[in-house]
Amino acid sequence: MVHKLVHNHLVRRGDTFYFRFRIPAHIKRLNLSLPREIKRSLRTDSYSTALTLVCEKLLLIKQIRECNSLSNIEVLISQISDFSSELRLDAYYHQGEINQVSTLTLSEAWYEFSQWKSWTIKQGKANQRIFDNLIFFIGDIPVDDVTKLDIRTALNNIAGLPQRNKKSYKQLSLEQLVRMDIPDNDVVSGKYVKEHLKLCQSLFSRYLKSEVDLLTVSPTEGLKYEYQDNRYASLSDEQVRTVLEKSQHKPDWFRWFILLAVYSGARRSELLGLDKADFKYCPDTKRDYFHIRKGKTKAAIRLVPLHKELVERGLLKWIDTRTKERIFNIQPNRVTDLFTSLLDERVNYVGERIVLHSLRHTFITKVRAAGVSKVLVQQVVGHEKSGAGQTDRYTHAFQLKDLLPVIDNATYG
Repeated sequence: MVHKLVHNHLVRRGDTFYFRFRIPAHIKRLNLSLPREIKRSLRTDSYSTALTLVCEKLLLIKQIRECNSLSNIEVLISQISDFSSELRLDAYYHQGEINQVSTLTLSEAWYEFSQWKSWTIKQGKANQRIFDNLIFFIGDIPVDDVTKLDIRTALNNIAGLPQRNKKSYKQLSLEQLVRMDIPDNDVVSGKYVKEHLKLCQSLFSRYLKSEVDLLTVSPTEGLKYEYQDNRYASLSDEQVRTVLEKSQHKPDWFRWFILLAVYSGARRSELLGLDKADFKYCPDTKRDYFHIRKGKTKAAIRLVPLHKELVERGLLKWIDTRTKERIFNIQPNRVTDLFTSLLDERVNYVGERIVLHSLRHTFITKVRAAGVSKVLVQQVVGHEKSGAGQTDRYTHAFQLKDLLPVIDNATYG
């Protein structure tokens, strides 16, 4: 296809697109003085304009590759290096026709978009799974053929998929899953479905429309996905005590994981990412703390004081006995599966789900009920500071001593 040929000769540096053509080896042998590569600025930040200009050179590229005459090759090389204003004007008049030929398919647009984004490996894998769902229901069609109805239909179909981390569905393909009757308790959350819409908005509106000018209208404009927020439950003090008591009959590492979750409010992924070197002592406060070095946002990178209960129970001594640097060298789903065996209840009295993440909700609810400052709680649990308007912009990380009231108010009777 034409657009695949174009992409081989189109590069971007900063805000400017460039034409690049590597001269074939057999042509170089005809004239050793020829450069190895021809590179010219297209003097545009418009992707569609750049595509048009490069399309004008495709016939010349074909002629150069097939040329065996020294005299002809010099003329062709001169022509392919020339991006004069006359050629630009000619390309402009043919832009509509060429753009039509050069339209990307959804998978090709996704490849370029994912190269453009600066995702971590983890984010890239998560977004790839989301895209796999989308393209399964939309199809690998040209991006300018994707409609708002296509995306809305895909979202509604995705809402019927099961949670793929559950054992019953792990090894099944999407083709198999769409033929199954999925129990309500197993389907994905509304929040997860909405992440598909957010990715579509980023791909179509932010990238294809605003960044590379391939679309004039995004199919996501005005599209919303409403869902009932099935929140996670906050546990009662009695339920927390039950969780702690029953966790003592599980593997030793799991008992300490639950204790850390209960007394810090940290996310599962954050606790699983802790190394022995992340636990330190603060001489100013005479308190131990741990350092969360990476997370889903910048605010997730933080210092968290250790609750005295953890120190008294011997957490630091247990950490010293670990033979590997990573203190919880465990698969995430193993933690979740073990937690489900600690309580008989699956929802609370208002229908909110009781899951591992409920421990985080419980911690936040507990310390806020104790009257601790909201911004201090936000820093301890890794949320962006909010609620103070412009003042938030001037509020930086609090010292460890300021965070002690947050941790120390997490008591469960």
